[in-house]
Amino acid sequence: MLSKEEIYNSLVHFGLEEIDAKIYVGLLQMGSVTVGTMAQKLNVDRGKAYRSLNKLRNMGVISTTFSNPTIVNAVEPSEALTSVIQKKEDEIVMLQKLARTVIESLHNYENNVAATDMSSFSIVQGRSNIYTRIGKLIQESKEKIFLVTTSDDLMRMYHTSIPDKIHAKISTGGEVRIITNDCDAKTMEIIEQLGTPEVKIGKLPSKSRMIVESKNQLIMSGAMKESMDLNDDVDSIMYTNSEEMVENMFSLCTHLWKKSKPMEILSSN
Repeated sequence: MLSKEEIYNSLVHFGLEEIDAKIYVGLLQMGSVTVGTMAQKLNVDRGKAYRSLNKLRNMGVISTTFSNPTIVNAVEPSEALTSVIQKKEDEIVMLQKLARTVIESLHNYENNVAATDMSSFSIVQGRSNIYTRIGKLIQESKEKIFLVTTSDDLMRMYHTSIPDKIHAKISTGGEVRIITNDCDAKTMEIIEQLGTPEVKIGKLPSKSRMIVESKNQLIMSGAMKESMDLNDDVDSIMYTNSEEMVENMFSLCTHLWKKSKPMEILSSN
């Protein structure tokens, strides 16, 4: 069973900030209460409570009355989270339909000058954007990939589309090698579900991430905050297709791979 703090961290993935998660879990415990009573018992500023409740109501995870004072009540968990997921699925369908029209229109603005062979560098800010870029690298890759990062970062990736991208790559004969730091058996079991049988435990150069595709592209970050927040805007990466940098980092990863040991899932018995 998850602790209350782990529940808060998990609800972040559904779009709830910490105060939203605290209020929702608190309402599940308290049942139907007034906003004032709820704010007092949870020690939450009433103004912030009203803003959070408005967000939660729009998400479909709480209900409120039109009475005075207003009574608030938490929606049953399976119904609440299913509602959130359904809205996100609807948004994806809408974006997919809109994208077809927008892409056709944007082609009219393309410069037809031939692309150069110059190396490109770009910075990607925000953790959710970073994981999207990592997934894109894996999905489009044609060569062997090294994914070198902390076990906490891999735990966060588990809650994204990255495992699906790794599974798809492995199923078509691709190779994705993961190197991470030593961790407990529970974390190892989750890492094992990322989709690749090639996982090793070793000493990482730093608490940063490095994803490199042989001959083609590289993603690197600086030191990361070890939180489960997928919406961390401070997290950033550098992306490049510089042949020299890719080759150097791939050589480093190959060296780390040789120095690391295979991950062994400990028996829970």
